Amino acid sequence: AFVDCYHGQYDSKLDFTYELVDEIGLLNNSQEIAARYFDYEAFARDLFLSDYTMTKGGYVFSYN
Repeated sequence: AFVDCYHGQYDSKLDFTYELVDEIGLLNNSQEIAARYFDYEAFARDLFLSDYTMTKGGYVFSYN
């Protein structure tokens, strides 16, 4: 279960979010104008409210 929940070490929640958005292709089908205005900071806040946690040292884990 630990291995499934571990997502890596990051300098910040925002760095993790940039990588996640790219990895899952969240904005791949968006028009360039929409992707330009995507609020990564707000999305990071939402992710870390219920789906992810970051421990001391920048280690990111998911709750599921």
